[in-house]
Amino acid sequence: MRKLLAGVVSAIIIAIGAVLLWPTPDPGLVLYSGLDYGPAVAAAFTKATGIKVSAVSLSTGSLMARIVSQGTHPDWDIAWFDGATAAVSLDQAGLLAHNLPAPANLTATGQTMLSPQGAYIPTGVTLAGVYIYDPKRLANPPATWADLPKPAYQGQIGMNDPSISGPTYPMLAGMLNNAGGWPQGQGYVQGLKANGLHMYSKNSATLAALQSQAISLAIVQSSAAIYFAKSHPDLKIIFPNPAFVLPNVMVQAAGLNSRKQQDAAKFMAFVMRPDVQALRQTQGNSDGEYWPISTDAPAPLPEMPALSTINTVTLDPSHWGSLQNDIDSWFAKTMSAP
Repeated sequence: MRKLLAGVVSAIIIAIGAVLLWPTPDPGLVLYSGLDYGPAVAAAFTKATGIKVSAVSLSTGSLMARIVSQGTHPDWDIAWFDGATAAVSLDQAGLLAHNLPAPANLTATGQTMLSPQGAYIPTGVTLAGVYIYDPKRLANPPATWADLPKPAYQGQIGMNDPSISGPTYPMLAGMLNNAGGWPQGQGYVQGLKANGLHMYSKNSATLAALQSQAISLAIVQSSAAIYFAKSHPDLKIIFPNPAFVLPNVMVQAAGLNSRKQQDAAKFMAFVMRPDVQALRQTQGNSDGEYWPISTDAPAPLPEMPALSTINTVTLDPSHWGSLQNDIDSWFAKTMSAP
């Protein structure tokens, strides 16, 4: 019996050892993507170069939370999402590499979006918040941010919750900036609450509320609004004066080995190729509705107006990124308080 038991124990030990010693498949570069076209671009890159990229699709809020939770022991190599302010927040936590290779052939607008430390690279631009509304229910829609707290729009406006929807924070920062900065702009947000502002989790929920007539006007990211309007031609879009620039950016985890750094640099250059930008437009669902920022890129999709026709403001990502946690916390308390 003892011999049998010893044999069983030995077999178990050998089996465990074999499992522990079994080689783990190399995932290649691990891409955390908050953008719809991330997996398609990763597959195209692997096909073109032979370099494997494992794409993990996440909402921007979940992507940020996962990166922060992993801290200095990341399971990711590169990440792609909307929001330079979010990238600044990660960089200030010491989680990002610096001196990333700037994209070639950037337009003058694209040049303004570069990180001084090279902590992120811009790959395109959307707008943090535009108005999409039902003209049958709202005959005189607002044109500016200052219009939103007016009694004429009481209970008719909805937006995303910035604590859940990552790309919404730059819109909130823009609102505050437009109302005098932080903390001076707090009164403006409190005025929106007093006027019956509705809060939803993310773009899809806010647009669903508009479609169900729970609200008459939704404030969402430009890409979501333009894409939604294509299948709902009865709805109209207003680009508010001003509109806040929201770059989509790519970052790299700190401490990658030299081989992964080289592969990451190749991927960053690949995503800006004209043919790959066309792929991003056609495979990106709502995220394909972006304005390219390189001189050799294809034109924006035909349903998009020329960016030069919109009065835009580019917020300082270093300033507003450093305030994100405080502002998100204050906003959550303000909107949930009776």
